[in-house]
Amino acid sequence: MMKGSLALLLILASLSGCGPRGNEPNIEILQDMMEQPAVRAQRYDPWFKDGISSLVPPAGTEPVGFKPYRYATDVALAEKENKNPLAGDMSDGTLLTGQKYFNTNCMACHGSAGLGDGPVSKKYPSKIPPLVSDKVKAWPDAHIYHVISMGQGLMGSYASHIPQAYRWQVVNYIRSLQQQDQKQ
Repeated sequence: MMKGSLALLLILASLSGCGPRGNEPNIEILQDMMEQPAVRAQRYDPWFKDGISSLVPPAGTEPVGFKPYRYATDVALAEKENKNPLAGDMSDGTLLTGQKYFNTNCMACHGSAGLGDGPVSKKYPSKIPPLVSDKVKAWPDAHIYHVISMGQGLMGSYASHIPQAYRWQVVNYIRSLQQQDQKQ
């Protein structure tokens, strides 16, 4: 009887930790598991032999969901093979997402209307090309996608700033800016 009561008490005690507890903190049995030192990116860390806290991923590894950009060195091949899956989609959802990433990453140089007159343009060593120019209007969507992904001239790559899933929406937003410029 004593063993049965003890077993029942242990089961009830263990199950009491399984229910919803709202905003109450966890019970910390082993505090070292809950309070680990955080590794801060780009900071010196004596734990690592070279002092760099952000380790380089092992060779040949890729983040989950990452698709390598196959046209990194060949714009002509990108224009030929890389097709915009959202071509002509000027829906509110597509354009709002494109505008969000454009305003965050492109507007500082290219300006809100794509005229190359952003706040940074006066401090830039050369004239920033307008995205509403006839030259850029003549580019296929894949060329604009390529410039976003790989950079061009003094503009660096924005592949790490604009996720692959949203680059075509930025392309479509640039196309909408070009259409607005034609109307004016």
